[in-house]
Amino acid sequence: MTAAPALSLPAIMAPLGLSRDEDHRYSWSDGLTVRWPIPSVTSIIRVVDRSGPLVGWAKRVTAEAALDWRADLENWVTQFGRDAAKSMLTAKATAERDAAAGLGSRVHALADDVAHGRPVSIAPAEAPYLAAYQRFLVERRPRFLHSERMVCNLAEDYAGTCDWFAEIDGETWIGDNKTGKGVYAETALQLSAYANAEFIGQGGDPKRYRVPRTTKAAALHLKPDGTYKLIDFAIDGDTFAAFLAARRIYGWLNGQAKEVMK
Repeated sequence: MTAAPALSLPAIMAPLGLSRDEDHRYSWSDGLTVRWPIPSVTSIIRVVDRSGPLVGWAKRVTAEAALDWRADLENWVTQFGRDAAKSMLTAKATAERDAAAGLGSRVHALADDVAHGRPVSIAPAEAPYLAAYQRFLVERRPRFLHSERMVCNLAEDYAGTCDWFAEIDGETWIGDNKTGKGVYAETALQLSAYANAEFIGQGGDPKRYRVPRTTKAAALHLKPDGTYKLIDFAIDGDTFAAFLAARRIYGWLNGQAKEVMK
């Protein structure tokens, strides 16, 4: 096991099956015992430092805000003070980050609806990403085995939500939809964790469903120009070992690290 397991408690007032709360903390209950909280895959891989590009992006956005609002800056400093003026400028980076995250979440949900033939209502900002996704459906003709399914590995103490498992060109793929500007190597850790889950679970159901054995892994990069790219990732044993190392670091940061400074 990579770290101390989540609590194993009597199943009193706990949701049955595999569940996720608003803070993306997972729990598992088979009706007898509960495991909670189970860390999410996305939370775990955040320990991998990608701050370099993000710091550069934040600097650029803040500088652009200063130029856009230069006529108001002096009044802000006079009326609210320097610290408040700085906060107002840096808030633009936070707003852009949150807007991008919200758009990504909506596109994920819409893609799942489209994959299942459910009717959708698409906002203008979402339209090019859904056009890219529909192009993927037409050109690659995936046969979805599962989409937006929660997966769990109790032995290694993690859980997550996998975008899709599908058969494409005679092979079984595991895929994750991406809507950001770039796709990073850390996606391999995410896909490897999902592929090595012990079971698929769902809320209200204590049954553990089989995770398909995948032969291919990919990020489906949906772009704002209406195009897409299916980017292959290697998810071999070394990649999964790297994810488990990140899991150990996550456990240390949220446990012993809080006590090492005396």
